[in-house]
Amino acid sequence: MNKIYENDSYIKECDTVITDVQTTDDGTYISLRDSIFFPKEGGQYADTGCVTLGAYEFEILDGQIENHSSDSVVDITNNNANHSSSLPDGIWYRIDFSGSYKKQNAKLPALSDILVTNSEIRCFLDYDKRYDRMQNHTGEHILTGTVHNDYGYNNVGFHLSDDGLVTLDLDGPLTYEQIMEEEAKANSVVYSNLSIKASYPSKEELKDIEYRSKIEIEGQVRLITIGDDDNPVDICACCAPHVARTGEVGIIKVISIVNWKGGVRIGILCGRRALEYINHRQDIIMGLTGLMTTNEDNLLSRVRGQMEEIKELKAKLSGALESDIVSRIEKGDSDIERTHLVFTDADFPAAPMKNIYNVLKSRYPGYVGIFAGSDTEGYRYLAGSKDIDSKSLIPILNKIGAKGGGSSDMIQGRVNASKSDIERLFTGIKHA
Repeated sequence: MNKIYENDSYIKECDTVITDVQTTDDGTYISLRDSIFFPKEGGQYADTGCVTLGAYEFEILDGQIENHSSDSVVDITNNNANHSSSLPDGIWYRIDFSGSYKKQNAKLPALSDILVTNSEIRCFLDYDKRYDRMQNHTGEHILTGTVHNDYGYNNVGFHLSDDGLVTLDLDGPLTYEQIMEEEAKANSVVYSNLSIKASYPSKEELKDIEYRSKIEIEGQVRLITIGDDDNPVDICACCAPHVARTGEVGIIKVISIVNWKGGVRIGILCGRRALEYINHRQDIIMGLTGLMTTNEDNLLSRVRGQMEEIKELKAKLSGALESDIVSRIEKGDSDIERTHLVFTDADFPAAPMKNIYNVLKSRYPGYVGIFAGSDTEGYRYLAGSKDIDSKSLIPILNKIGAKGGGSSDMIQGRVNASKSDIERLFTGIKHA
């Protein structure tokens, strides 16, 4: 196969010929003489697009590599399904009639009746998706390269999703401050608009080249070099499409940092994805500055002040509510007398809940309880008895889906039952 995507990642359509057609339990697959569709490989999803044959249009669902000389079949489809290993070696594209075409044609012939070997077709790449991936994959190479140059760490895990963060797993620890320094260096590479090129050195030439991902690879190794050959920013073995110059990445933004297996997992966004992320956060900030009637510089301190005020008000409110509930218990409130239960709001604090539980327990025989929450969100609870082992209530509450545990003095947990179901249960067992 002529892998057009390896040599020119900007070609959006081409004419080619179907070299083989295979039908398995998973669907219909075709192989091509020339392909602009990158199959999933090296942590990146397969390209999507469509092909046309006469009046018919077919959707490229995913791309799969079969290599029966390996220990196992490499599954590289978009949906990670376990495809049949009955396909011959090579790159295969799973196809189906396009959704729009299906709507126009209720009755369609079998794919095998249309798609035959040596059929001439025209291929169309979903280029917007391809370019988005190119920006993010190249951005990952740049950031990983700067970290490797400064710390010697390797990227031992990479995933490029279409709707989330690009993650890179580095095999050494980094602080937040160090990662921010690397982000700044990586963006300097972007601003420098350096060249990016692919090369295919021989095995003899590879021995003298220092590059990342230097592992045993069957067949031809493809190197991606960022910057000048004499002083490159990064050289890495990679099979995927990349942009031609670093400036096309636009921006590299670190979004998340977590410790991972002795190293660090960094989540980034680049290019259009980064811009959308920044715009979304900007919308949130602008909304908050309007609500708080302040500017961006004072927003954080204003929010902290408001949170302290809310915390104080909640404490006063919960104290007043606790006093009111205790007063109701002592005066013999009819609902509490009937059920030996108290229901309150979801955000009622734990300490007042325990105080109220102790008042209930001292006043009433049998089982008592306090439940904080709602029928839609469920309830936190404290329950038990002064004269019965409280743990004996656990299997009873389990009947209405409660989860929890505790001691003979008190049990606690959560339950996703309605208030009426809880009251009905306790009314039936409180004097057991």
